Amino acid sequence: MSNKISVITVVFNDVSHIRETMDSFFSQTWQEKEYIVIDGGSTDGTVEIIKEYADRLAYWCSETDAGIYDAMNKGIEHATGDWINFLNSGDYFSDAHSLSELIAGGGGSADVIFGNSIEINANHQIAIEAADEIKLMEYTPIYRHGSSIVRLSVQRHFLFDTSRKNELGYALDWLSIYSMYKSGVTFHKVPVYVQTYRREGVSNDSLQTIRYQYKITSQGKFSLSKVLFAIKKIIAHFLCNSFIYKWATAFALEYTVNSILPHIPFWSIRKWYFRRIRMVIGKRSFIMKNNYIMTPNHLRIGDFTHINRGCLIDCRGGVSIGDNVSVSYNVSIISGSHDIDSKNFMGKYLPIKIEDNVWLGAGCTILQGITVGKGAVISAGSVVTKDVPEYTIVGGIPAKEIRKRRKDLDYHCIWNYPLT
Repeated sequence: MSNKISVITVVFNDVSHIRETMDSFFSQTWQEKEYIVIDGGSTDGTVEIIKEYADRLAYWCSETDAGIYDAMNKGIEHATGDWINFLNSGDYFSDAHSLSELIAGGGGSADVIFGNSIEINANHQIAIEAADEIKLMEYTPIYRHGSSIVRLSVQRHFLFDTSRKNELGYALDWLSIYSMYKSGVTFHKVPVYVQTYRREGVSNDSLQTIRYQYKITSQGKFSLSKVLFAIKKIIAHFLCNSFIYKWATAFALEYTVNSILPHIPFWSIRKWYFRRIRMVIGKRSFIMKNNYIMTPNHLRIGDFTHINRGCLIDCRGGVSIGDNVSVSYNVSIISGSHDIDSKNFMGKYLPIKIEDNVWLGAGCTILQGITVGKGAVISAGSVVTKDVPEYTIVGGIPAKEIRKRRKDLDYHCIWNYPLT
């Protein structure tokens, strides 16, 4: 079955970022793809850059349009793929394999496949995870528009309604997605980071966004549940910027987790608290006392996994640990860092994924943005600076391949020693 992806970039006077965006498309390892660029009549040098790539574009134009959604509809009109993706100027794919991984995890008959995103703002670069619960779309978007692919036939049926531009402003993409959801279109999440975007885009107005979302989801009718949801989001908006919220969050996620829980010798109590603060812990998994966990609500642990004492687990960028993983003493898993080339020392938070049956040796370090493949082994004291392939044993600083591990693994990492 064909899975050709038509990627559409809409741009107007963005000479600073258009090349990075276009190079991001051409870096994708997925081969069944085409690129369409719709320029709104730029005069700042953007068109000259587009022309450099002209022989590799399926279609491009530079002409006056009626705005971003009119340009998107124009791109859809010229698409010949099976899927549509929007990669707006200034955004770029988070990984060379983003499109490949979306297709690979696509859920067979799904009409919309979506994943996670990475946001860049003035001070930070941070992973934003899409919600798992599809039904939340009754109230609010659960993923970023650009971090998805939509079947071409579906997207052409749900074009962006530019007649409502004055009413809904920059939310016409959500109107299209919500209309798909209400019509019964099937959605499927893939746990991959698809696009990196700059927050200073046209939709960076939280209160206006809440207003637009309510107008779309209420469909012109009064809905008490949706009014209450909007009120809840408005309250959360102000609370999240308040002094009280900062202190309450610090007490719940920092002080309690790292200063109180280590003195509680009963795993059942610690596990109960971890789950209350939205850490995901699978069956028969165990975290020993005296670990330091940063942003524990961004930690996901599978089944039958054991984390030993003295570990630093920095989850600010998100950490996912699979099934049957053994994490030895004093391991450091560090998803937070800084951009050394940033003039303001911008924070940088990128996800770490540790797949099933991995063994992390004592004192090793896993750096941000790394995937440790299924069945891999990281030797004691190693520093992992790049992805580790499946069933590979690595060691050293930086870690390099030593040899391969057997693939017929059949074990659980179970720890049930009391008072630990």
